[in-house]
Formats: sequence, structure tokens, C-alpha cells
Amino acid sequence: MPAFYYEAIDGRGLAKQGTHEADIVKDVEKWLITQHLTPISIIAAGELADAPQGTDTKISLLEKWRGVTLEDHILFCRQCSTLLSAGVDMLKTLTILAKQVSNPLLRGVILKIRTEIEQGESLGDAFAEQPKIFTILYRNIIRVGEESGTLDTSFGYMADLLENEKEVSERIKAATRYPKIVVIALFSATFFLMSYVVPKFITLFNNSGVELPLATRLLIVISNFFANYHILIIAMVVGLVLLYRMGLQYREFVHLRDSITMRLPVFGTLYTKIYMARFSRVFAVLTRSGIAIIKTLGLSSAALENLILRDQLAEISTEVENGISFDDAMSRQPLFPEMVTQMVSVGVESGRIDEMMDKVADYYDMETDYTIKNLATLIEPILLLFMGIMVGFIALAIFTPMWSMMEVMRGG
Repeated sequence: MPAFYYEAIDGRGLAKQGTHEADIVKDVEKWLITQHLTPISIIAAGELADAPQGTDTKISLLEKWRGVTLEDHILFCRQCSTLLSAGVDMLKTLTILAKQVSNPLLRGVILKIRTEIEQGESLGDAFAEQPKIFTILYRNIIRVGEESGTLDTSFGYMADLLENEKEVSERIKAATRYPKIVVIALFSATFFLMSYVVPKFITLFNNSGVELPLATRLLIVISNFFANYHILIIAMVVGLVLLYRMGLQYREFVHLRDSITMRLPVFGTLYTKIYMARFSRVFAVLTRSGIAIIKTLGLSSAALENLILRDQLAEISTEVENGISFDDAMSRQPLFPEMVTQMVSVGVESGRIDEMMDKVADYYDMETDYTIKNLATLIEPILLLFMGIMVGFIALAIFTPMWSMMEVMRGG
């Protein structure tokens, strides 16, 4: 008679594990019920080697570096939503997903969450103990779903938000692929010219005895630096990357970076549209879940990756707490477009602010899509200007002394 490995919960909510011999799975389920146990998972002993038995999973350095991708999160949320809406309880859902996910890091996290739930922790607390895997917004939406009894809907909302984020990111990458290739080619060509071509002209100029113009002297300095300090250039690039990463630990640096980002030509406007769409969508979801506006503002700010916008939302929240209406408080913040504040005002007056914020999100999603489609066209003038300046400078620095040399030769 075949043996089956089972996991179940007793009347006190404690987890029980063991094996039982039976002909089929249904016989094991019937036996567990007679033992006053609620079945969670029943696996044939022959499949036991493939079943997750604990929280320890072997993870390679490459897998740790890769981490949990956006695609992994989307699939996890979508599967959780589907299983929960089908009537499967959370503990069994986690058990099923732990067997199905291909990412070992995420599998380990799921197993840890399952163990903590078995030990009596709430799902929200279990998710909160994994801050490196799940964002603040992620964790709080799950907590809201747990408190309101709508976990399937919460996981569905989270999957939608992540899918939208992934779609926007991929469209931006596709739209900026050509400009990136042009910039890389331009810098590569400049590096080659400065390192190998320009030095030959410099030798010619030095032997000519012609007085060199300022542009040529500056080009000589740059060319000598490129030709003689390759290792230093690489070290400087690596150093700048490390300094940037260190700077991210300081609020002042992040604030400066985000301020510059919002003022960038083309991209500043694009990011504003993306942030407005994301904020409005999350605000609508949380408001519809019955959360108070102060808490909604705090959770919605977690969806934004820009510190300046977060600070302005914090100011809005403080003013609302002090009795100022939401739309008036928002209208005082310069980075929130007038269209958003007007829709918020209509929503506050009509009592349908969730619907208004959904409309705002739809509008900015459409605007984002339009901007991304035209991104290459919008960037092209900037690229042409940049290329023109670089090519013009090099041409001026090389050909001006050559003309002088020709004049000397004619005069001689």
C-alpha cells in the first residue's frame, strides 16, 4: 500500500506532519478528518523529494544577485489571487506556490512566511519581516486585504500595479534603445579619436611651430589625458558609481537627485506623468477599500520613487490633519498638476473621489503612453545638438591650426 506525506492543522491551529498509508489521496483526507485534523497538503511518498520541507533552500551567488524580479512578483501575486478567489486558504496557497515557483530566493521567502503563519503570526506581519523582498506599498496592501477579508482582491490589485510598472519600464527601454546606441557609439568614437588619432595631429602641430588656438590646446590636454591615463579613467568611472551608491544612503543626496530628475528635459515631464498615474491608481484602490484619507496618503506615497513628491504628499497629509480640505492642500503643492487638483476637488464634492482618481490614472496612463511613443523624436534634437557641439569642437581644434600651417607654407 502506498504511503503519503501529509501536512495538517489541529483544532488549536498547530501544524502537524507525518505519513499515512492509503490507496488514494481521498482516503488520507478522510483519515485526517477522523483525527480532527484539517488537511493542508498531501503528497505521495515517491514525490516527497520534490516537496519543500523547510525554510532552507540552497541559493547560489548568481541567484542572490538576481534577486526576486518584477516578473516573479507579478506571477506570485496573480497566482495568490487566483487560488484565494477559488476558495483555497492562505496556508495551502503558500504551500502550493512554494512547490511551483522557479526562483529559489522567492521559494525560501514563501516557506518562511508559511512557517511564521503556522506559528501564529498574521500574514501582514509575516510579509513585513521581508522588507528586502516586498516594498512598503506591497506589504501594506496585503495587510489591508487581510484586515478587510479581501486578500484575493488585494493580490489582484498588486499584480495589476506591478504589471503596469513592468509595461511602462519596458516601453521606456524600447523607446530609448536607439538613443542609447547613438550615445554609446559617440563616446566610443570620441575615446578612439582622443586616444589614437588626435595624438598624431598633435605631433604634427608641435613640429610645425604654428601658434595653436585655445580650442586646439584644450584638445591636446584632453587627448593626452585619454592617451596616458586609461586606468585612471576606469578608476574614476568606478569611483563615481560607488560614490553614487553611497550617496543613496543620505536623504540630502536623494533629494538633490530627484530634484534634478524632475527638471530634466523630456524625462522630467515623463516621470511626472508616470508618478501621477501610479499615485492616483493606488489612491483609488486604497480609498475603495475603506481606508481613511490620512493613511491612504501615507500608503500612496510609498508607490512613488521620488522623494520630493513624497515630501509634498507628507505636507498635504499634515494639512488635511489640521482641517484643510484635501483639494486645497494639494493645490498648494507645485509639482501636482492643476488637472489632478481639479479632479480631486470634483471627487471631494461629489463623494466619488475613488472614481475621479481612477479617471486621473487612466488619463496619465494615456499621456505616458503617448510620450513614450514619441520619446525618440523628442530626444533627437538634444542628441543632434550634443553631437554637433562635440564634432564642431574637434573639427575646429584640428582644422584651425592646419589652415594656419597652410598659410605659413604659402608664405614661405
